[in-house]
Amino acid sequence: MSERYIIVVKRVPNEDFTPLEPEFKLVYLDSLSENEKNNLYSEILPQTEGIIATGPVSSELIAKALKLKVIMVNGAGYDDIDVRAASALQIPVYNIPDTTAVATAELAFSLMFDVARRVSELNYRIRADQKNYKDLFAIGRNPGVSLYGKTLGIIGMGNIGSKLARMALSMNMKVVYTQRHQLPIGLEQNKRFMFFNDLLAVSDFVSINCPLTDETRGMFNEKAFMRMKYGSILINTARGEIVDQKQLVRFLKTGKLFGAGLDVFPNNNEIDPELFTLPNVVLTPHIGSNTTETRREMANRIVSIVKAVCDNEAVLRGNLVNSESLKSKKN
Repeated sequence: MSERYIIVVKRVPNEDFTPLEPEFKLVYLDSLSENEKNNLYSEILPQTEGIIATGPVSSELIAKALKLKVIMVNGAGYDDIDVRAASALQIPVYNIPDTTAVATAELAFSLMFDVARRVSELNYRIRADQKNYKDLFAIGRNPGVSLYGKTLGIIGMGNIGSKLARMALSMNMKVVYTQRHQLPIGLEQNKRFMFFNDLLAVSDFVSINCPLTDETRGMFNEKAFMRMKYGSILINTARGEIVDQKQLVRFLKTGKLFGAGLDVFPNNNEIDPELFTLPNVVLTPHIGSNTTETRREMANRIVSIVKAVCDNEAVLRGNLVNSESLKSKKN
């Protein structure tokens, strides 16, 4: 009997997919043995039933996995997977946005606090000037801004945005949001829908929590920054390509923006060099979902979906990314 393979694009600390064994043999593309490298196209890919997308998944990889039944997104975003190629072959693509929501919302909220109260900036300044650091303790120096009672504008009231809204409401913040469709009134619960331009004009904090699409790519450009409230703070834990980094730097330098907290960056994490020089910017290396608890939960959910689809050969409708392209596929 031939092996049944599951390909994992990259190893991720704290994510354990071994419960799929011994029914399936796990092959990690980023750490192939010499034998596996030689057999990848001739033996492994033709017998591959699932791909766990801990990294990019190309149309070539999809096409050569002749028995492929499922592509499993390692989180919420799937912009580095060729979903169109998967849909053309009627291969379901699943994501697990609910598992990453709390941790990512926590990070967005912590970045709001950090930038507003200048935590990272002042920590660095104390450490950097050990002879004169006591000057920083003078009353009234280095003021930050409060979150309490301010207005938070959320771009995308999905799993993450809704969790962030709850945190903000606990701080007596006013929450406004924008997305393609307004929530049913019964679900808004102290959150107010606004059109994008109007939201920018009234928000003290703006948090980006939407997926990367053709519509959202470059959404925060010169015009958007010009519309933002003077002294506001931008938080991005979604995708780097949504923000024009050059324009962000420009408006941070002029003082139009009080600061920014960025966890994501465009073009494979290319950070504009000028961002390194700005004290009012907090940079983190895409750690939105990076807690040990979240990573374990993600792995457990991935294992359960992969097993269900590969063993039952049924399309599970929950968290199905490409449902429109799979309407003709029988359940």
